[in-house]
Amino acid sequence: MFAKITKGIGAVKLAVYLAGPGRSNEHTNQHVVCASEMMATVDMGTELDHHKAVAMGYELDHPNRVYGRGSKRQHIWHASLSLDAKEGVRDDAFWEGAVREFLTEMKFEGVDGEDYRWVAVRHGLSSNGNDHVHIAVSMMSESGKRWVTDKDWPRASAACREIEKRHGLRLLNQGVKTPGYAEGELHALARRRAYALHEKQRSNDELMVPWKFLDRTAREQLINEQMPEVQPRYELAMKLRGATAGARSESEFVRRARGNSMLVRPRYAEGGKGAVVGYSVALKPVHGEKPIWYGGGRLAGDLSLPSLRAAWPEHSPAAALPEWEAARRNRPVVSPEPGEVSGVELAQYFEELSDYLRTVSEVSVDDPVAYARIAREGAGLFSAWAVAAGKDGDEAAKDLRDAANIFAKHSQLTEQPARAVQEPSLVYGDLCTHVAISKSRRAGAVAVVRAWSSMGEHLGGAFKAHGWAVRSESLGAELRTHLDSVHDRYRSLNPLPQQGPSTPGAVATVEKPVRLSAAQVREERLQRIETRMREEGVPEKAIQARMFAERQQSGAPVERQGKIPGISKHVGPDKAQQQRRGHQEGKGL
Repeated sequence: MFAKITKGIGAVKLAVYLAGPGRSNEHTNQHVVCASEMMATVDMGTELDHHKAVAMGYELDHPNRVYGRGSKRQHIWHASLSLDAKEGVRDDAFWEGAVREFLTEMKFEGVDGEDYRWVAVRHGLSSNGNDHVHIAVSMMSESGKRWVTDKDWPRASAACREIEKRHGLRLLNQGVKTPGYAEGELHALARRRAYALHEKQRSNDELMVPWKFLDRTAREQLINEQMPEVQPRYELAMKLRGATAGARSESEFVRRARGNSMLVRPRYAEGGKGAVVGYSVALKPVHGEKPIWYGGGRLAGDLSLPSLRAAWPEHSPAAALPEWEAARRNRPVVSPEPGEVSGVELAQYFEELSDYLRTVSEVSVDDPVAYARIAREGAGLFSAWAVAAGKDGDEAAKDLRDAANIFAKHSQLTEQPARAVQEPSLVYGDLCTHVAISKSRRAGAVAVVRAWSSMGEHLGGAFKAHGWAVRSESLGAELRTHLDSVHDRYRSLNPLPQQGPSTPGAVATVEKPVRLSAAQVREERLQRIETRMREEGVPEKAIQARMFAERQQSGAPVERQGKIPGISKHVGPDKAQQQRRGHQEGKGL
């Protein structure tokens, strides 16, 4: 069971929303499940309409009107309790029992002799298919005493755990900390973009109607046209994970974050700009709209600045001050990132990947921190990969993003370690850099996908052994579903497009001779790929890394001395060798 809490001053406004059609007409069968004894005029079980909702809101707000004396202080406490979609739909009797148990745990009922007005409303399934109930409570008691809201989030979480145990529900989010999101975030971002675009167009057309004079239907149509597909905080979290992946210092993290189409601003300690104690990020405006900022720790616990700094044990925060200040003032980065990663480093990663997997399989199930670190590395790698693939229009971007989210859910513990469990691997950093900036990411992609798919099974088994997070039961299966899709797509496509005038965007394919053995077919294919890469001017080291990865994942013998023999020191193709290969290919060899 999930609990989401908000506070405000609009009792009537909240009641009208609960009884209304919803933002996308998703509300159905709006009715009151149960209410406190003081809510005497509320009809249980009957369908709510606008007039009944207004009356219900006024009745709920009565103690504040009597004792609050018109105060604007927040006095309405709103919680929504949601079941996992796999639990199905429960009846009103179940929800009445759950609501009363929840309010008792939250000390709204039967505590200190105080009586607080409350009402519980159901209005169908959520947009994600979750059965849920809304609870609206007056924080002012019948005697004028105000309810103490300290630590209401942890208390609500503990109450949900108790209800799960009593009713035999699936145990959710045990030990794994994953912040949720506000349902209105998509709408808020779309509204800002629609307003900015409309006003920009109106500045060039005096006949256009100003935004404030548009009717509701016209506004909603413009807003829906700007509705993003991904929650803003999800997109920001993914981009931040891609920036943290392989970053060896705070300065490098700031540069990578800014390079992932994000606005970054530091939060300085009191007394000046001598120390950065936090940060916030926002998506870059699309139409000049005002950005919506999110703190790193609000996106995810492991993305807060203290948690990130724990991964860089020997770095100096003061060294990153110039990059933070450049980000705050929207100036160019102080130290630009290198442009490419060498093929030798990539080949080294592929060689060490199997050893790394053996290390993962040997981690004790009693060490969840180690597994969380491994999950964080997986989330960072696939986030960087997904961001880069999305920029190129790669169809694998969605599956990569989903894989990153699966790892991310298991990289956040309720208690983050105070220091780095293990310093980030330099080779791992090289691979993350490669997938983020390389123009030939499919080189070695199959080997990486296979390795991390197996790693997901180890992670799922470990978290399941701990009894943490019911989603861990299917972590390996869900991850393999997404990564198998990436695997099949990259195996079937040759990353190098043909450059002929008649087929400028065609994908190169190679027909396999029927009479040749499998080994001969594979070797001929590799030779043709290598020849074409040289003709395209691909750096020699990148060619060798690609050949290494292809032979490794196909089972062909490969030398493993840590470096690829025969790599030329120059980055450009050998023209004489290129001409010889072209001459041989022309003869059909």
